[in-house]
Amino acid sequence: MNRRYDSSRRKNAAEQTRRDILQAALKLHWQGITGFRPLAVEAGCSLATLRKHFPRKEELFQNCTQTFAATLEMPDLQALGSITDRTERIEDSVSELCRIHEAMFGYAWLGAHQRDDSPTLDAVMNSYEGLTDAITEIITRENPAGSAVARGLLDFLSYRALRLSARLTPEETTKELITTLHLIFAGLYETT
Repeated sequence: MNRRYDSSRRKNAAEQTRRDILQAALKLHWQGITGFRPLAVEAGCSLATLRKHFPRKEELFQNCTQTFAATLEMPDLQALGSITDRTERIEDSVSELCRIHEAMFGYAWLGAHQRDDSPTLDAVMNSYEGLTDAITEIITRENPAGSAVARGLLDFLSYRALRLSARLTPEETTKELITTLHLIFAGLYETT
């Protein structure tokens, strides 16, 4: 009796190992850890197995970016921009951006530090900064004179500083940013 070789079990195991590596990488990247040795330990595989799936760190960054992006719901910029009430538009826009800042918390820090060494991370950071720019434009459209200050406040580094240095919760950070922007724009509108 001739048996036919079925490679599906091996293929499924390899796919599961790849998923395990990506999940471990996302966990460690959140903490700023990008070394292959700690990743292999976290993923429960050998360094050789890790390198078989991801020979270069850049390939790992590309796959992690795709995996994480699939879980992230981006703000609807068109809907935010169509809100006519300035107060509501600021609150909704800032809340949406802060939701993204919180989701990207560890990854943005890693990306900022390693963007010069990784085309993938540089592209991610450019896109992330573009989102912040777009939100800034939405909330400052009546008075672009406040856009530089608003952009600085909305940057992920400002969000991170409030979360870590001021020890604010995500909700408190969002509220502080919204309140500060309202105060700034109230002052700008009085002088124009």
